[in-house]
Amino acid sequence: MRCGREVFRRALAVAALLAAIGMATQASAGSVQRGTTNRAVSIETIVQFGDNVQPVTIEENSRVNIARVIQIGGTGTVDATIIQNGTRNFANVIQVGGTTNAAIGQSGLSNTADITQIGNSTNALLLQIGDMNSGAVRQFGRFNWLAIFQFSR
Repeated sequence: MRCGREVFRRALAVAALLAAIGMATQASAGSVQRGTTNRAVSIETIVQFGDNVQPVTIEENSRVNIARVIQIGGTGTVDATIIQNGTRNFANVIQVGGTTNAAIGQSGLSNTADITQIGNSTNALLLQIGDMNSGAVRQFGRFNWLAIFQFSR
């Protein structure tokens, strides 16, 4: 019995060490993701930085949805997509990179979106379907493209 406990303790220590190494690798890669979801509230935050920023997609289907994406990339492409279906939807995207692409789709009674992009080429698409829609887009670049569609129910 004592031998079994010792094996379990060592296995647990090895698992903890591997988890710590895995988390250290993620942190050094320049990406942090936090979130919680249930039927009432969904909150998602993603922060990325470095030369090789990966595309981000967030889909939320709770009554209240909150999403924030911050991407600080090098000279490459930075992509973020947020899709929200709920009563109240809040989305925020901040991007810096050579080419920045953001797409936000929201369906609910109250939708709020905010996009800030800095890059050589900035591209944003905002679609809001609901009774109270609010959107703000700031683009700083040489080539800027923006499309906003707001519809009431």
